[in-house]
Amino acid sequence: MLQAQSPEITFMRSTFSSYYREAMIEPPHRFARREWGFFPFGGKMMFRHIAFRNRDELEEHFRRSAPMHAYHSAAYYQDPGAQPMAEKVKGWMGADLIFDLDADHIPGAEELGYVQQLAIVKGEVIRLLEDFILDDLGFPRSSTYLFFSGGRGYHVHVRDPGVLNLSSNERRAIVDFITGRGFSIEVAFPKEVVQVNTRFGSSKSRRNFRSVDWGGWVGKVHIGKDRLITELSALEPSLRKKRLKDIARAGRVQAGDQILSSLDESLFGRSNGRSASRLKGSGLFDVFPNNQQLELFLRLVVSYSSISLSGETDEPVTTDTKRLIRAVSTLHGKTGLKVTPIPLDRIDDFDPLRDAVALGDDRVDIVVERGSRPDMAGGSHVLEKGVNKVPLYLAYFLIGRREARLHPHIRTGAE
Repeated sequence: MLQAQSPEITFMRSTFSSYYREAMIEPPHRFARREWGFFPFGGKMMFRHIAFRNRDELEEHFRRSAPMHAYHSAAYYQDPGAQPMAEKVKGWMGADLIFDLDADHIPGAEELGYVQQLAIVKGEVIRLLEDFILDDLGFPRSSTYLFFSGGRGYHVHVRDPGVLNLSSNERRAIVDFITGRGFSIEVAFPKEVVQVNTRFGSSKSRRNFRSVDWGGWVGKVHIGKDRLITELSALEPSLRKKRLKDIARAGRVQAGDQILSSLDESLFGRSNGRSASRLKGSGLFDVFPNNQQLELFLRLVVSYSSISLSGETDEPVTTDTKRLIRAVSTLHGKTGLKVTPIPLDRIDDFDPLRDAVALGDDRVDIVVERGSRPDMAGGSHVLEKGVNKVPLYLAYFLIGRREARLHPHIRTGAE
């Protein structure tokens, strides 16, 4: 952790001060009804319960304090500056519905590089938008706003009259739907009696694997199984088993190595892949030798088709009607990247390390422990172990992520 009075913190604070002296802060919708919170450089706690009456007050605060992190509430209040929180909540006027997808929910995220993390989360946010928010939940595109967080993920804000007064429990129900929590095989695919033997008082039943046309999670399971089989078929056996394990871990599905290997064998081994092809090409699930494998496969498909909101912050952001979220056009203190709005039809082309770079290109001397070739601001940079002179935006990014330190001759951010 960087020391509060270290040269690096001084440099970072000075960099943000220069930025906020010139930058135009884009106020969120009804910003004067929102609570604001700020985390200072070298600080140990956030200062919140702050309100601004107009844009001039807002911009003056940023020029004066140059915060490391800046947030505003998802909620609207009659008196957003009221304290304590209990007093503020008495004047609660509703809240946007916000989704936060961050790399902390990715299994093994600590083993991945920053670019890999961003790529995975980007795929997740696209699925969240297309499969759930705009499709199943039916929120209009005109009420749905997408932002890069400045760090390792994306935020989706739904600002629609239909969500404004949703309670925390109602928002949790939306999260449960998106994450597949509470999915019941018995409800989605119930058993039906197909033959009755009145003489012996016995019967035979089979599970009704309703068609994709049922929609909801029934449809998602059918679509998800085909996508999953397609992906697994393209992998080598060892990678296939690892992928199944990652899917199980992401969905908190209890599955040991032995049963995952047996499942893989049933799909791709004994039949040389024909069982997997048959499963993909039909609405039947009778390729498994027993119910244990069938039910495990269905739980894996649900995990694969759902959106993980199991990180430290992801789910509470959606369910907490008093939560703070990063303010658009402000800088992220650990990267120097800008919280950036993204048109919904431009997400595929959006590159955070190009499109969210807001700091200048003045040259700064830094020291790195190992060489690397980072791409940033549309260019490639070759870093050798030791001292390197790099653009300000890259210096801040590497120092903020503790991948570099200032050259000893720098004390205030200028040579």
